Formats: sequence, C-alpha cells, structure tokens
Amino acid sequence: MINGISPFQVQSAQAGTNVTSQIHNKPTGSENQVSFSNVLKDSINALNQSQNESDKLTNALALGQDVNLDEVMIASQKASVTLTAATEFRNKAVEAYQEIMRMQM
Repeated sequence: MINGISPFQVQSAQAGTNVTSQIHNKPTGSENQVSFSNVLKDSINALNQSQNESDKLTNALALGQDVNLDEVMIASQKASVTLTAATEFRNKAVEAYQEIMRMQM
C-alpha cells in the first residue's frame, strides 16, 4: 500500500493547486470530476516545471548573470527532492502492481 503524502504535493502547492483536495473532494453536479490521469499529468507537469526552473537558474549562474546563489541552490534542492519523491512514488506503484499480479484468483 502506498503510504504518506504524494511526492507532487510540494510542487502542486507551489503551483497553486492542491492535489489532495482534488482527490478527496467529491464533486457535486456542476463540478467536473478530477480523474487520476489528470492528477498524474498535473503532477508530472509540476515536476517538469521545477526541473526547468532549476536548469534556468543554474545556467544563468554559470553564464555570470546577476542571480542570487541562494535561489539557485534552493531551486536545485527542490527539483532534486521532487524527482527523488516521484521516483519513490513510481517504485511503490510498480510494487503494488506486481503484488496485485501475484494474487490468486
């Protein structure tokens, strides 16, 4: 079973969306239902955005542009943590799938 928070909640919270509330809130008649594929797609986009931001700041620093070193390091660490969490989330999902496939019918 997958435990803990989603690895993408940090990035989606920064992007202004709350994945947890999207999953747990039950839509009423006029609201659109959020599918798992949409949540996954948004999470991957947030991961990609953090990686791109880190790359942009790192390249700006390497080119000698006026960039705060603290911002570069923070963006780099956020991207690293998010990627590590996404990898762990993927590993847990694969493990869960493999466990389901081993079940007796």
